[in-house]
Amino acid sequence: MRSIKKFLILTVVVWLGSILSTLQAQNDLQISKAFEQYGERKGVVMVELTDEMLNGYDFSLFKSLTIKENPSAADFIRKCLIKDEVGAKKVKQVVANGVSTSVYLQLPPKGQLYRLILFNETFNPEKITLIYIESKNDSEDVLKLILKKK
Repeated sequence: MRSIKKFLILTVVVWLGSILSTLQAQNDLQISKAFEQYGERKGVVMVELTDEMLNGYDFSLFKSLTIKENPSAADFIRKCLIKDEVGAKKVKQVVANGVSTSVYLQLPPKGQLYRLILFNETFNPEKITLIYIESKNDSEDVLKLILKKK
């Protein structure tokens, strides 16, 4: 009975450790503030998927925000992206009228996790999408999966 109890406690500790390490990988990024600030607001869709929900994609974390008709949110997210670009590889950037409307960033790995940020803004209707992905797969492979033409 004691060995089962110890095993359960050890399993819970390992599980919590893996969750905390995943959460910490994003916490050093400025975009985490965008998820905190806008994630619970009315009219905003936030999706967060982890581990088994991402079976088949080899992601350990997928987090996204979709915000409609909120120019101040777009400005705030762009400011966060400028700070997160430091040390990152800019895979793609689209600028329209002097404003970034699409950005794909490969961030330096954090531990064993490769990290990506994708940002897109459309007008008519005005919509912002921010995506953060963590994967044990190389970020090049993740980008190929995301950008694969159907």
